[in-house]
Amino acid sequence: MSDNIYNPDGNEIRFITSNYKELFRIPDGASIVVTRSNGEEYVSECKYLDETHFEANGTCWHICQFAEIQERNGAVVKPETEPEAKAGYRIIQRNYAGDKVFKLGFNPNAVQKYVTWQSYRNNPDCYDWGHYWSDRSTAKTDLLLRTDAERRGVPYDHTKLFKQPKTRNDAR
Repeated sequence: MSDNIYNPDGNEIRFITSNYKELFRIPDGASIVVTRSNGEEYVSECKYLDETHFEANGTCWHICQFAEIQERNGAVVKPETEPEAKAGYRIIQRNYAGDKVFKLGFNPNAVQKYVTWQSYRNNPDCYDWGHYWSDRSTAKTDLLLRTDAERRGVPYDHTKLFKQPKTRNDAR
């Protein structure tokens, strides 16, 4: 038994190429950073299931299946060496648009558990324009819409996410 309180069984998750060449290992509960070909980064906490399976973002993966998909998508996978956090929120996704970086944070102890911030490539420690959300789905939508608006050079109004679409009964 390990002395590590976060990984008491000493289990490690292997990350490999599609040809089963080992790239690196992380302890159970540690995170990876997946950088897609478009520059977007996803931070995923990983849970050890067995020697060839792990869970990331609620999905069970076979290590070779994960490798094949990441290779096909042109993504680079690395262990997260130092988690990024701000005001108690752990950054779980980063999207890049020009000189800006849009970040999604999660804090399980906060009233509003999710936040999106605007940051900058040349000043990643600067966090501007926080939008706070109680659910992951809305926060992720906000992150994607902010990133898309910046890429297209158009203004973005996050308050539109609060407005409910009209139903047929509202039109009567």
